[in-house]
Amino acid sequence: MVRLAKFTEAQFIDCAIDVAAQCGVQAVSMAAIAQKAGAPIGSVYHRFDSRGTILALAWLRVKADFRQEVASRWRRGDSWDGVAGLLDWCRRKPVYARLLLLGDDASIFDAGLSPATLAALEAEQAALDACFDHCVLGIQGKVGADAVAPMLRFILIDGPVAIVKPYLTNHQPIPACVDAILRASHDAVVSWAGLDGSTILNE
Repeated sequence: MVRLAKFTEAQFIDCAIDVAAQCGVQAVSMAAIAQKAGAPIGSVYHRFDSRGTILALAWLRVKADFRQEVASRWRRGDSWDGVAGLLDWCRRKPVYARLLLLGDDASIFDAGLSPATLAALEAEQAALDACFDHCVLGIQGKVGADAVAPMLRFILIDGPVAIVKPYLTNHQPIPACVDAILRASHDAVVSWAGLDGSTILNE
């Protein structure tokens, strides 16, 4: 009879995400992941060759989820929907949000990732960049060329991240007033750009 594995790769990745989100990326170790999973440390090493590899796979899972649930909205033509999507994602998936918004690509991994893992990281970043680039193309010609990317980055990413980050850092719920503040900020920037309404990203 085939013996089924008690612990899966996906479970260990979940544990790595939990440890990083709760205690910081520096707290993630093979031992911490094993303890979180209630597994022998050898089971972790059997599936992953290093801490960096499991962190990279955790990062990929969270980043892909963000792209599918949030960045995909950037293509729909409604900039406020993109902001609302980020807030909704942060509220529903605060553990994922903490890892993605509080970490950064440069410091989260150890050296020595495999070519396949590095390629997967580059491909995911390219897919995310493509979503943003689609937004930029949607309003080129309506706003000064030098203002397009900074304006969209502020509306869709920098502004929302700045206001939700303290709540995520302190493990606090994001209050409803944040939506109103970001809506006012969004509409002010749209007005400044001389555009009407929230639908500024045309297909």
